[in-house]
Amino acid sequence: MNHAENRELMHKHHNKIAYLDNPQRNGGLTAEALLDRLHIKKSDRILDFGAGTGYFTLPLARRVDETVHALDTDPSMLALIGDKAQAAAIENIALRSGELTDAALAEGSLDLILASLVLHEITPLGPVLDNMHSLLKPGGRLIAIELEPKTGGPKAPRLTSNGLEQQLTAAGFEVTEKFFPAPSLYVLVARK
Repeated sequence: MNHAENRELMHKHHNKIAYLDNPQRNGGLTAEALLDRLHIKKSDRILDFGAGTGYFTLPLARRVDETVHALDTDPSMLALIGDKAQAAAIENIALRSGELTDAALAEGSLDLILASLVLHEITPLGPVLDNMHSLLKPGGRLIAIELEPKTGGPKAPRLTSNGLEQQLTAAGFEVTEKFFPAPSLYVLVARK
């Protein structure tokens, strides 16, 4: 995709990009504030699952010396991440299009998988969690960020924190931390 095509695509997706880049979408949680709490190591090899606009991808890449794999099913989002990385002179991001099973990552090759506001969109979720488990090194962590379902009114598809915790346990993870950085936003840290 050339720059003119990319600009046209970005203009077309302006509202989606503005929404995805808005910290209020994450309950006001900035990428930097969350990453500070997660104790990312310089040597961590990371997958940003459902990377979107790179909200977490770029800050992760600034913190590590290893590759951060940005996986998304939308090529225009990956092009945006590529442009942002180039503008910021960040060279340790690998853009991966498609599904997790198409990502060509080796079993036991990752230290951390971050999945922000994307797991609720996957049905059935179990096989994806199993695949994530296999991609992580022993002791590797899956960081899941989701919103609790709203009570009353129209319901968007969401996962309760307890329901996701049960699914993570069923996939072989041990949930080691659970916190709520905003009233409806939760973070589960699960270790292989």
